[in-house]
Amino acid sequence: MTQIVDARPAATVVVLRAGDPFEFLLLRRNDKVAFMAGAYVFPGGRVDAADHPAEGSLLTPPTFADLSAAQEAAYRRAAVREVQEEANVTIAAADLAPLAHWVTPEIEIRRYDTRFFLARLPDGQQPRHDDGEMTAMAWLSPKAAIEKFERRELLLPPPTWTTIRQLEKLGSVDEVFAWARHRTVVRVMPGFIKTDTLTMLTLPGDPLFPAIPGWEVPEETRFVLEEGARWQPLKP
Repeated sequence: MTQIVDARPAATVVVLRAGDPFEFLLLRRNDKVAFMAGAYVFPGGRVDAADHPAEGSLLTPPTFADLSAAQEAAYRRAAVREVQEEANVTIAAADLAPLAHWVTPEIEIRRYDTRFFLARLPDGQQPRHDDGEMTAMAWLSPKAAIEKFERRELLLPPPTWTTIRQLEKLGSVDEVFAWARHRTVVRVMPGFIKTDTLTMLTLPGDPLFPAIPGWEVPEETRFVLEEGARWQPLKP
């Protein structure tokens, strides 16, 4: 029996900038990194020990229902730090809005319990990828990102693709934040199916994966791994 590895806490930030259409920041992961090499992702990374607040710190109430104030503070600090390190953007922890909660399937050997946040690009800041872990940067509208993916110009992990598809339905940064404020954030751990010829992830609401209360079932609930690197979304 394969031993299940604990999922490490991590934070991801969807950085938005206003425009017609609005855009979000994507970074390309270095081909040499161990996790999601070559994929375009939102900036983020794991929660480090230094991100946890000191005992007795003044904390604000959590916005994720399943977290304590101290736990959420650590996720927010990690989010702020990672955006600065990877994209040269300085945001305030208080300006982050909760968006989603994704957990890597238990079959994987590198697992992350990731909180997704929203943030606006502060005025006057110029993002720049770190040229180390991240090797390229792009500002894309949801429509442009989807078109680039369909032309096979970039790789998108399933949580990134699903998030982009959700944003595609919205018309402005203000609409994105309003939608996020009123949605229920649920824990999503994709299902994992592997045979001799197929590797597939499934999302809640798929015929092979029971729906989760509060989860907005996306158009594509299946992702098939192609060529060992590209997760191709499919409708059931």
